[in-house]
Formats: sequence, structure tokens, C-alpha cells
Amino acid sequence: MHVSETKQLWAEVAVDVPVFAALSYAVPPAFAGMIRAGQLVQVPFRNKSKTGLVMRVTAEAPDFEGKIRDILDIVDRNPLLNETGLNFLKFVSEYYMSPMGEVMRLAVPSAARVEGIKWYVRTPYDGVLEEDLSAAYALIEDKIPLHLLREKSDLPFARLSELESLGAVDVEYVDESALKPKTEAFFKLSGKEPESRVGAKQDEILTLLHELKEASMEEIKARVNSPYSSLKSLEERGLLIRWEVEVYRDPFKDAVVDTAISPSLTEQQSRALSAINAANGFGAFLLHGVTGSGKTMVYVEAIRALRAAGERALILLPEIALTPQFVGVFRSFFGDDIAVLHSGLSQAQKFDQWRRIQKSDVSIVIGARSAVFAPIENLGMIIVDEEHDPSFKQEEGPRYNARDLALMRGKLEGARVILGSATPSLESFQNALEGRITLLRMPIRVQSRPLPPVSVVDMRRRSDLAYGVLSGPLLDSMTKSFMAAKQSILFLNRRGYSPCVVCSSCGFKFMCSQCDVSLTYHRRQESLRCHHCDFSVRLPETCPECTEATIGPMGVGTEKLEEILGELFPNRRVERLDRDTGTGGGLQNILKKVNDGEVDILVGTQMVTKGHDFPGVTTVGVVLADMSLNFPDFRAAERTFQLLTQVAGRAGRGDDPGEVVVQTYSPEHYSLETAARHDFEGFAERELALRKELKYPPFAHMIAIKFEATLEGAVIQAARDYATTARRILRKESGLSDVVVVGPAIAPIEKLRGRTRYQLLFRCSDRSKVRRVVGSVLNHEKYFDPAGKTEHRNVRIVVDIDPLNLL
Repeated sequence: MHVSETKQLWAEVAVDVPVFAALSYAVPPAFAGMIRAGQLVQVPFRNKSKTGLVMRVTAEAPDFEGKIRDILDIVDRNPLLNETGLNFLKFVSEYYMSPMGEVMRLAVPSAARVEGIKWYVRTPYDGVLEEDLSAAYALIEDKIPLHLLREKSDLPFARLSELESLGAVDVEYVDESALKPKTEAFFKLSGKEPESRVGAKQDEILTLLHELKEASMEEIKARVNSPYSSLKSLEERGLLIRWEVEVYRDPFKDAVVDTAISPSLTEQQSRALSAINAANGFGAFLLHGVTGSGKTMVYVEAIRALRAAGERALILLPEIALTPQFVGVFRSFFGDDIAVLHSGLSQAQKFDQWRRIQKSDVSIVIGARSAVFAPIENLGMIIVDEEHDPSFKQEEGPRYNARDLALMRGKLEGARVILGSATPSLESFQNALEGRITLLRMPIRVQSRPLPPVSVVDMRRRSDLAYGVLSGPLLDSMTKSFMAAKQSILFLNRRGYSPCVVCSSCGFKFMCSQCDVSLTYHRRQESLRCHHCDFSVRLPETCPECTEATIGPMGVGTEKLEEILGELFPNRRVERLDRDTGTGGGLQNILKKVNDGEVDILVGTQMVTKGHDFPGVTTVGVVLADMSLNFPDFRAAERTFQLLTQVAGRAGRGDDPGEVVVQTYSPEHYSLETAARHDFEGFAERELALRKELKYPPFAHMIAIKFEATLEGAVIQAARDYATTARRILRKESGLSDVVVVGPAIAPIEKLRGRTRYQLLFRCSDRSKVRRVVGSVLNHEKYFDPAGKTEHRNVRIVVDIDPLNLL
């Protein structure tokens, strides 16, 4: 829309600050006609400049009595987001009750945000200043950061700002961050003839450019030794034309990828693909395929058809750094037409990948949960692989679920959405049963390979346990694999050497001073570590309580299991994959060794359950299946079934059949019984009936309000006040009798990082009702108005919509 340049315009800008509404800024005359919704701009906020996202431009003056400040600059003339993208961010902010600025931060990589510090520059001033301002003015020799002037003068910012209004100082914003696009110099002949002789090296460069027409600095360096001074001289003499071309920092520069040939699809793959391709516009599918059924090839062929139609695809993975094989498969089919976003990239690489996406240089984007916000134009398909994985749920900042947002973005964009899993979340499966999304079943492995038989070992009745940990049936299965020159995976979801260290004389247990958890013993570092706050201390020689030298580790973690296996099988190669060994290049190195057959036994936490494809693995052992089952969480059975099924799926993926041995103290539990039969629908039927009876998700919508504070009394009072307000609202307002309020209650892990934790749960089968109650509570307690908070200002209060983690 064209608006007259003489008419004052205002922009509503989302700024990365904890306020819920966009902030209003004036569009200065210099930017008239240039500011558009979806652009990144630089705006003043307090004493800094910040990057903001323009949500709306309007001629309607804001309802604000104070002075409205001007936009400082346009970061990028090209809008980052179109109207659909902006509407998506608004939905995220509203649904998850999160400040718009925090949501904006998800869509704009930190490398692209320009943050600046406000400086005061002294100007000649002949007027008379009041004594305190005169003293502050005298502190400015030339220029000074405003925050430093504030410290030196001891005057509040509001008082110092009078120096601006009086004209005693000018203002500068000095950029503090923001990466710039990387460029490479290119050269070509100008066509001008040299007026005098050129040197030998200069002549070599001119001859090369005559041959190539144009060349990059890298190409010239490869052919001419140390060409810099010669290039500069030729450019100064007008014989060369130089220009800069943006280049990308490629995280896959050294990767070797073979070109793949598409195998013939199985009948079940073809049926699933036909259903997906037949969808016109938005359509949601749950692709429920057993492990090894070929879901990835359905994705590949669906995207191949999509690209042929000129559309783009987004693929979300739970933890992309853990699944390099998946990315490798797509690169083998689609080459460099892929951008990858994940935490393992440097800031510069992330920035370049984001730029490639923004400029529509690629048609496929693969990323972890935050990639759901990637600025993809003409988006035709979103794939959420392993859609059941809890890591799609963000646990800090806006607590969004990328799987749920994929469905909403698909709806807004008119794109197809595929949720893929061998063990779907019960929320997705129930949606499929109710017809909200289309269920596509793939119950058979590729090449009709059998699913591995599962043996359940009752540890209560075993007298043959090696080191008290490994049963005879598991050791026999591993030995059989070794005799056939095959590999084994042992899954134990507990890293470290031992989960706790105890004094046998007085019973003292080493606990984290900041968290309500025991310290884990890590033998290689001889340290005790907290896996929640990263506190670490050397293991003492004596008990700090009774001073006896009788302290020792109790229980088994992956590090101790690795040691035990080394003693049981001294001639076998054992590797461990967990957060201690699988960081940086360690992960790639371990996975490569397993694929190359250089590992006989792989021991690990749930990192080994991810979608790895190891054809040589024929034995999978679950050392203690009860660990996740005993969590105080209504989803414990579901997560146990998912973990067991996923890790079992690593066995028998090659030409040889596999075998799974599950060790447990709860063999009668239905999650273990159904996992042993690879019977997802049998498990779902049992668990869904229980959830329905108890009115838990997916038959109810849940919201948690979580409270944390260093002072226990403060957090208890805040939780009680919110609970009192909630129950008062339920009594006063009609039609809310089915909203259940539970608590306030101490969190299962009462203390984390030195903060006491309480939570208040709201539950109802009607989403609108539970949101209405929570919204009323938050409004009453001034949650949406940080400046208006007087009570509970020292309590961290977080709203978690559709929570997954209640620990």
C-alpha cells in the first residue's frame, strides 16, 4: 500500500525483550516508503540499539502519552518474513503465551541481529547546565558509553537523557554484534591496454584472465604464487575490474557423498507415497512404519515430486547432530540443494545456511526443532521424522512443540505435513483415529526382513548375573553374534560410572548442593558431577561426614558397563556413546567405526536408540528396562515403550536376523509385554483407555504454571497466590466446572540450580476453557505486564502449554 511521504507512519516492532506486545516506533521521513512488515530494523531500546522485526506499518497513531522514538536503521531492505510468516509468529506468541520479542528471536538467528551500545558524544555547549548535569557533562572528554557515564556520575538514565534534549551531546550507537555475509573477490580484464610494461607476475595474471574471462581470488591463487600485490597494482592502474561475490561457509565442504540410485519402492511405500502426492494443499499424514520399513525413501520420493513442481520442503529431526546418516542420504539424492540448521554449526555457518534459505538458494531445509521457523518461501511440505521424540519440545524460552507447530505452519502455508514414526506419540495416533490426520501404515520391513524376536529376562529370578548386571541369555546372544562376526548394542540410559557414591560406614550420600539429586561418579575424571547444573567436584578419599575411608560407588552407568564388558570380553572392541563421548567429532568417529566394523560392542544411552542404521548389529540388549518406567510421570509407560521399540529396531537391519534381550524387574508391565511383540497398537489401546479414564492427554489439554525461586518461602507464596486466584475464578465464572486445578505441589525434583520449584497444573477436555482460566489467572497476577509486577518479582514464573516434562 502506498502512503503519502508527508503522512507520519508508525511501525509495530517485535524486539527481543520480555514484553508481550510489539513496541511502537515512528518511521522517520528518511525511511518513508521504505519500511515494510517483515523487515528487520534497528531500534533504540533503553540505552542500546536492538534488532527488531516489523510486524505492522500503520498511519494510526499509537495510544501512548510519552515520546515515541524513531527507527534508527533498516537492517535488511528485503523482508525476512511474508504475511503468512508473521501470522505464524503471532500464533506462536498467543498460543504459548510468550512475549512476541522472544518468539521473534526464534525466527532471526543471533548472527543476524545487530545489537548496539548507546554512546554520548560531547558537543560544544554554551548554555548553563544544572550542577549535577554539569558534573556529568565534564566527565565526557570526547565520547563515552552511556552505561559507563551512568556509573561515573551516579545519575539515573532519565536525568542523563536531558543532555540529549538540551543539545549538549550527540548520540551514536556502536554495533556490538552481527555477522556479515562472507564475500570473495573476483577479477576480470577492464579492456584497457597497459601504458607501460608490466612485471612477469602481472603478465601471468593478465594472461590467465584473458584465458578464463573472469576468475576468483582462490582460482588465481591456485595458478599464480602470491598474487596479492600484483593484483592490487593492476587494479590501481585500471587494468582489472574487481567485484565481491557472496560465498557460503559450507559445513559439508570436506564430506564425500556418493550419488544414490533410488531403489524400487515396496508396495506399502508406493501406497503411502500415492496418498501423500494426491493431497492438494494442506493435508496431514501420520506415517506409522515399523523400524526398517523404509520411511526415509517415502520422504525422498515425496520431495522429488515436490521439487519437480517448484516447491520447497522442510524436514525436522529430533537431534540432527545424532543422525548424520539421515542427512547423508538426502545429500546423496539431492546434492547441495540442501541447507542444514543445527547446534553443531558455528555461528558463521548458521548465518550462511540461514542466508541460503532466505534467498531461496535451496529447495530442502533439514534442521532440529528451531528450523520450523526458517524463512522458506513456497513451502510445500513439512516432514517431522521421529515425531514422538520429546526433544521436539523446547524447555527454555517459548516452550513450543515443533511437531505441533509443523502442523499449524502447514495449515497456514497450504503445505502437506508428514509425521513419521515407528512409535507415534499417543496425541498423534489419537488424532489419526479420530480422522484429524490420515493414518498410513507400513507394518513390514524392507525386503520382508523379520522384526527381531524379543526375549524378556526377569531379573528377580536370575542367579547367573555377571557383575550383578548382565544375564546369561544376554551374554549368550552377544557371544553368538561375535561367533558370526557381528556386532552388539547394549542400551543403558544412565551415563557416568555410577549414579551415586555412598559411605558404607554412616550412609552419607553425595548430593548436589544446588539440586535435589545425587552426584554421579565419573571414574575417568575421578569426579562427582551433577547432570542438571554441571556442578563438579573431585572425589574425596574420606567421607566428609564421618571421615572414614569407606566411600564407594553404587549402581551402574555406561562408563562402568563399558569396563565390565572389557573384563568379560577382553578380546572384543568396546565403544561407549553418550554425552561424555559423543560431543564434537567424537560422535562421527564412533558412528564411523561401528559402520566400518571396527566395534564389536557399542554401549550407550538413548543416543544409541536414534535412527542409526547399522547392518552389522544382530544383538541388542536393554540392560535395565525399568529406569524410565519408574519416573513419576503419566507418560512413563509411553516413553518406555518408545525407547524399547526404537532400540530393538537397531537389530537385524542387514542380511542377518537380529535378536533383542530385555532385562527387567517388571516383566508383567504391559509396556514391556507389547514392546516384546512389536505391538504398538496393542500398547496404544491399553494406554489410551487408561488416559481416557484418568482424563489425561490426549483426552485433555494441560497447562502447567511453574514457579522457581532461591527463597523457598517466596516460591511457596507465589504458587499459593496463583492457586487461590485460579480457584476463585472457577467459583465465580460459569461453565468451568470441568476444569481441574492440581496443586500447588512441589516438583518431583524439588530443587534445581539452587532454586526451589513448585508447579500448578490445569487440565480440561476443552482447550478453550483451560486457556480461559489460565489467561484470567495470569491477567489478575499481572504476568503479562512485567513492569506492573510488585509481588513475586523474585520468583521466576513460567507458563508451559502442553507440557511434556513435569519433573
